[in-house]
Amino acid sequence: MTESASNLGTQAIGKKKTLISRGKHSIGRAISRVMKIDKHRDEGIDQRIGCCGESGDKNGDKSVQYGKKPVHTAAMGAEEALPDISEPSLLLSERSRTILCSSLPKLVCGSMWVLIYSTWRHGISLSSLYRRSTLCPGYCMLVVGDRKGAVFGGLVEAPLRPTNKRKYQGTTNAFVFSDVSSSPVVFRPTGINRYFTLCSTDFLALGGGGHFALYLEEDLLHGSSSASETFGNSCLAHTQDFEVKEVELWGFRYTSKHGERVSFDRLDEPPGICRW
Repeated sequence: MTESASNLGTQAIGKKKTLISRGKHSIGRAISRVMKIDKHRDEGIDQRIGCCGESGDKNGDKSVQYGKKPVHTAAMGAEEALPDISEPSLLLSERSRTILCSSLPKLVCGSMWVLIYSTWRHGISLSSLYRRSTLCPGYCMLVVGDRKGAVFGGLVEAPLRPTNKRKYQGTTNAFVFSDVSSSPVVFRPTGINRYFTLCSTDFLALGGGGHFALYLEEDLLHGSSSASETFGNSCLAHTQDFEVKEVELWGFRYTSKHGERVSFDRLDEPPGICRW
């Protein structure tokens, strides 16, 4: 009887240990499952946050190639209206102007675009372009369209003063751009040199260091574009040599007084007639 009771006691204790052990394992598995669920939930949240972050960067990217909002493909937000323009451009689409606006220096962001010079209105004359640039000192957008449909140009600083000396003008805010397939790209200075704008009585050129990024001959009928060290750009047009279709020079101003002055001056100059 004693041995039987002892065996029974031993078995009972063994069962209790087994139950306790099983209980511990069950609790351990439950805790493990809870931890896994929490981990997956956290990862899901992180992934969603990550996706939102990437999406925000992509939408905010300036890729023209530059700007507060990237310069290559950057576009202004839908809530950001384009600045007013004194009259429609023959060369720039709203998309192109949107990307160029996002690449402008803060000083002129949001400023009204005022047409200072155009070949169709003021005559095909480089000297006229130089002269009329004095109407709007400060940053100006030079826009060129060739006969193959490409649109390109760059940000320059007026007045554009022609000289027979190889003396460049402009600052590091300068850039060149190209739109050959409805997807404008902006090229900013590389810092290798400061060959931003060269105004000669015989030509107008942007960039340098072996080749000009943009070169316009005196007659404003022909030009060329090559890779330049100044902006690290590729050819801005479809081909290195091109025939000019139109040239426009746009100034930036907040005040209406300047716009009235330009409008008055424009009325005095019939389309296609050059007084120089």
